[in-house]
Amino acid sequence: MKYSLLIASVFLAFSCKKFDEYNVNPNAPEDVHPQFLLSNVIAESADNQAYWGWHAGALLAQHSANLEFLPVDRYDMGNNEGLWNETYRLLNDLKSVREADESNDAYKAIADILQAHQASLLTDLWTNVPYFEALQGQREGNFTPAFDTQEDIYLKDGGILDLLRNAVSVLENTNQTVDGDILYNGDLTKWIKFANALRVRYLVRISKHYDGSTELQEIVTEGNFFQGNMDNAVLPYLTSSPNQWVIFTEREGRYVDVRMSKNAETILGTLSDDRVGRFYKATNLSQQNGTPEFKGIPNGLSRESQNNYDLNDISLMGSFLRDIPDGMKAVYMNYAELQFCLAEAAEKGWISGSAQSYYEEGIQASYDYFEVAMPNNYLLSPEVVLNGADNLERIMTQKWINSFMNGYEAWFDIRRTGYPNLTLPADNINGDVYPVRYAYPSTEQAVNGSNYTEAVSQIGGDNYNSKGWWEQ
Repeated sequence: MKYSLLIASVFLAFSCKKFDEYNVNPNAPEDVHPQFLLSNVIAESADNQAYWGWHAGALLAQHSANLEFLPVDRYDMGNNEGLWNETYRLLNDLKSVREADESNDAYKAIADILQAHQASLLTDLWTNVPYFEALQGQREGNFTPAFDTQEDIYLKDGGILDLLRNAVSVLENTNQTVDGDILYNGDLTKWIKFANALRVRYLVRISKHYDGSTELQEIVTEGNFFQGNMDNAVLPYLTSSPNQWVIFTEREGRYVDVRMSKNAETILGTLSDDRVGRFYKATNLSQQNGTPEFKGIPNGLSRESQNNYDLNDISLMGSFLRDIPDGMKAVYMNYAELQFCLAEAAEKGWISGSAQSYYEEGIQASYDYFEVAMPNNYLLSPEVVLNGADNLERIMTQKWINSFMNGYEAWFDIRRTGYPNLTLPADNINGDVYPVRYAYPSTEQAVNGSNYTEAVSQIGGDNYNSKGWWEQ
């Protein structure tokens, strides 16, 4: 691929830094062309989506279960300081993208789209976070940035939705070009579609407390968003090192410790869903017996509880996650997710159009994306067809299936809607409560104590159960 050499340089390992260091711009604009910074941000932010989808997102959404006590599977969430630091560093790099060529509005608009995505990740994982003052640092002398509310981060000028709207406007009216775009190869029309698809995602996400129906209808009427899987915001891994999916290159134990969850077995089995063979492998025991079966294990089991299961009769994760160097793609958002968002919006009367049509288009797109042939009668199955009473649950269940290995997206949807209805791990250590956030990194308390204390007070405590604005 054209960008393989670029990815080879930007997928290299990087060192973690403390938050205050991200307030220092290490990339002097006069020395670094924006194309290299842009390639780096795309590669690393996409890689974060895929890695954390495997390491935590799929466990929280119960697409997978873990055998070696990854704490998150038992709801010992920790603070994920590594991702916090990485995300702020990427936001700083996006600031440098804008400054490196201030005459090029196209770079700025793409940086705005990526900033909106990263900002949503921060606030949806930690709730109130430093945002508007977060990158002022040495240049402006602010090393103790205030924490902003989730509502402001989504709605204020310079926040998530404002950045996306402005980016669309700029890209629709510019004749400038960009280099280093390893996501869309400089095709600005696809960046517009991505930005509008993200607008739909976030307007639906915050809909409990913000009426975005007029804006949603405007986006739908204009129709300038993903039109098919050819528009997906996905970055494929490659066959050559260091551009391979991390689990392909990891020791065997990192792979075999992650298994199909009992919840996934139940949902996919009830639906007779053929995507099960893409996501998981039939158990070793069933393959030996010549009768392939897919079986899961409950999430968050203690070692003692695990001893009650024959792991030879529990499904491993799919071949494309381990056996194929370029089988995995890092996903920001795909066409199927957009269709499920539109199906929910239509079901709730926010937009025109048929919820069933959006829903069925989303299912077909998901099957196509995962390269699985959809059975002819799948959409007519009693467990799949929209029937009125259970429409939202069915839409969200199909969206959950499609969100396989897409970062934390399925977890966010479960927190927002309660679907699918998960069984809490019997051996969880969070008081039988489904967690909704990470704790703040300890560095915030140490170097930004006053603002940290105020933020903790605002959200009702620095614990795993303090809900953010959009899910309250």
